Amino acid sequence: MAYLEIGGQHRIGLDDLAEGTLGRRDPASGAFPEVDLGPFGAAEAGVSREHAKITRVGGDRFYIVDLNSTNSTSVNGETLEPFKPRLLEDGDEITMGLLRLVFRSGD
Repeated sequence: MAYLEIGGQHRIGLDDLAEGTLGRRDPASGAFPEVDLGPFGAAEAGVSREHAKITRVGGDRFYIVDLNSTNSTSVNGETLEPFKPRLLEDGDEITMGLLRLVFRSGD
């Protein structure tokens, strides 16, 4: 079971997601990301409405891509180049703006 962990207590499952946008919901602008980080303080942390994309390949590999976000995306402290996919490994720390998530590939 793959998931994103936020604050050590919240989990967002990824097993039913082949590809999805990570960001924050904003009906006024028409932004409805598949993974809405709004409930976790995304706006205050500087997460864009459509910040990054996560894609599953081959059933068990996940890639993340920054969508040219205002406050960037980093994995383990390395800032991602916009639109360049980065393979995620279990335990990778993803930072979007100031919001920190941890990628988990299983329990």
